[in-house]
Amino acid sequence: MKLDLWIKNGLVYRTEEDFQLANIGIKDGKIHIISESHIQFEAERVIDAEGLYVLPGMIDAHVHFREPAKDPSSTETFFTGTRAAAAGGITSIIEMPNSFPCTYNTELLINRKEILKTEALIDYGLYGAAGSDHLDDIIPLADEGISAYKTFMHKAPAGREQEFEGFTMTRDRDLYEGFKQISQTGLPLALHAEHEELLSYFSEFAEHTFVEGDYNKHLLARNTLVETSAINRVVFFAEQLQVPVICCHVSSPEALKIIKRAKQDGIHIYAEMCPHYLIFDESYLEKIGPYGKCNPPLRSPQQIEALWSYIEDGTIDYISSDHSPFPKALKELGYANILKSPAGFPGTELTLPLMLDQVSKGKLSLHKLVELMSVNPAKTFGMFPNKGTLGIGTDADITIVDMRAQRTVNIHELYTVARETALLYEGLKLQGLPTHTIVRGKVVAEQGKADDQAKGWGQFIPRTQP
Repeated sequence: MKLDLWIKNGLVYRTEEDFQLANIGIKDGKIHIISESHIQFEAERVIDAEGLYVLPGMIDAHVHFREPAKDPSSTETFFTGTRAAAAGGITSIIEMPNSFPCTYNTELLINRKEILKTEALIDYGLYGAAGSDHLDDIIPLADEGISAYKTFMHKAPAGREQEFEGFTMTRDRDLYEGFKQISQTGLPLALHAEHEELLSYFSEFAEHTFVEGDYNKHLLARNTLVETSAINRVVFFAEQLQVPVICCHVSSPEALKIIKRAKQDGIHIYAEMCPHYLIFDESYLEKIGPYGKCNPPLRSPQQIEALWSYIEDGTIDYISSDHSPFPKALKELGYANILKSPAGFPGTELTLPLMLDQVSKGKLSLHKLVELMSVNPAKTFGMFPNKGTLGIGTDADITIVDMRAQRTVNIHELYTVARETALLYEGLKLQGLPTHTIVRGKVVAEQGKADDQAKGWGQFIPRTQP
């Protein structure tokens, strides 16, 4: 039998046995055979992976492409976003609901699926929005195969109310009613955990006590207490109403301490981490102003160092980008008043290279990185074992990496349409890069270059288990 793709001589990730020198044969989008490296095959295409690591496809479980958008020029399309992800070694993404309008009901969700069907280079899951203003729409979303629900615990940013319709639970009453609905589906609820009342209080205080152009008022407005107080509430409702919860982009060791204790108490809770919280400290807000603004904000060097211990002990479940593209004009509103700028920056294209560089620096093992960016997100979002592992019969989603390869980041060479706002990464010297991104047996990116002809290759990933 002639294979579609034969990857030979690679160091193949094996869950039980770490890495083995082996071959992988792919047929009809599935892994057909994994063999010893001396066995020969006939195939339409051969990739010689000698000296390279052959990994399960990387999953970015938190992106905001925001198509359809109120102003299409202000954000990614599903094509540009998945192309950027593919160039960075990502084989699957899970898209957040804050499109225009927000994806809070089945009609809007089905519409997004239709758009993605013709645009995505890589496979994709979708979150459903869950909010106190559309409680009756929550349960039906589960029947459409969503990966999880998502809500914000603070109000919509000014001017973006329609993007956040059906997407917020700010009061305890809202959380109770929303959790009660979600508990009937068995699906997890992902939360942006920042306490509305405290956020409002500290934001007002920051506005009136800091001079114009002082970027540190963002750090005050969203200090650690804003995050930890919200996560305490998440833990309470998760335990009382038996809902699995995901704390998105946890930024502080103080918050992870709460999550670790909740896990020990048997509460079904996951912690998501992003590379920027592990690598960049709060001084970057002063260095690059609004281009260093994210929610929650970057933390102190001492807090960053403490975060790594929660990777080592398993409290942090997975790593994703929180890719948030905004046009330069909107980001620059923060020069006069940092609180007026939208939060976030593009990241899906560089998440894997950033973390591979941390592997090269000895901060974590490559084996641990595979758990954090492939195995664990696949399990968390009901994709495993079709995604997140290399096994006979599983989807041939594969990321090949070269730990010797080096790159200096030039943001103008990035695929994301928000490349001008990626100043956080400009000039970084990275070691460890993806060489091939393979989705169901098709090479959609090679040596950092995406194949535009793969547009529409991506498929929807329905959640297969609660």
